[in-house]
Amino acid sequence: MKNLTKNQWRWTISILILLIIISLFAFNVFRIRDKSTDAISKITIPFSLIVNPKNIDKGVTPKSVNTDVNDLNSEKNHVVKLTNNIDTSFQDNKKLYFLSKDQQKSLMDKVDKQEHQYIYKITLLNFGRDHSGKYFTISCNQYNDTKSIVSYRYILHYDKNQIKTSKYIGKRSAKYPPQFIIDGVVTGNDGVKQSKSFMQETRTAIINSNLISNNSIVPGDFNQIAINIGLNNETSNKALYSLAKNANSRLTNFAVTGYELSDVPRYSRIYIKQINNDVNHYYTLSYDRNTSKFTSLKQGIISNRLTN
Repeated sequence: MKNLTKNQWRWTISILILLIIISLFAFNVFRIRDKSTDAISKITIPFSLIVNPKNIDKGVTPKSVNTDVNDLNSEKNHVVKLTNNIDTSFQDNKKLYFLSKDQQKSLMDKVDKQEHQYIYKITLLNFGRDHSGKYFTISCNQYNDTKSIVSYRYILHYDKNQIKTSKYIGKRSAKYPPQFIIDGVVTGNDGVKQSKSFMQETRTAIINSNLISNNSIVPGDFNQIAINIGLNNETSNKALYSLAKNANSRLTNFAVTGYELSDVPRYSRIYIKQINNDVNHYYTLSYDRNTSKFTSLKQGIISNRLTN
């Protein structure tokens, strides 16, 4: 070392300094890389962004009602009995105890507007279930001197033999008192229990079609899906289109939120709610109890509660 020239000493020192700098730089690079890797690993990328960035999953699934029902025929017989008791009670004392005082006054004010008008009979339209519980719809039928009657309609929620709430939903005019539940006719296979599995089949068919991620879809694109799952394509394609258009990436943002049965027509109607960007979309799945088949899926709530 003593024999090194000045130039050699300079080069030796420069090389040592350079090696130290390279070592420090390499050490810091690895530390930065490790920290970056840890930070990135903590970031969760939603699956919906990978599948379809325009349909971000918000994890919103509506609360469903219990569809695990076994014998709706006994429930039908029960609401027939409740309606008969209501009608008998009214015939005996002319009081509508199933209504609130304000509702009774409102109804009787309408009836008493003209002479020769009176409530003659109370008839049953349908029965079902929603998030508020079991219910049935009745018609208070007003007669007068004309050939038509006025039907004042109420939804009554009940628990066993007790009427819990009553809600006025509107009136209709007709030639005869409406009665859409027929005493003595067996309910038969109601389709309610199968509705959830059918909607899962519908969900699978829509997902497998890859139409959810297609922004240029039209209702006609869903004709074949409707046919494949046994629905009328002409009446169901618009609802299937809406279900797909408002879907999250996995089409989990809908649920069965109610059902309703009648004998005229002999349908079970299953009500479905879908939530997309805080907007509610409603659908009605119809089950024909004469053929024991689901026949159509339509937009909106369809019911005979306000039909003539």
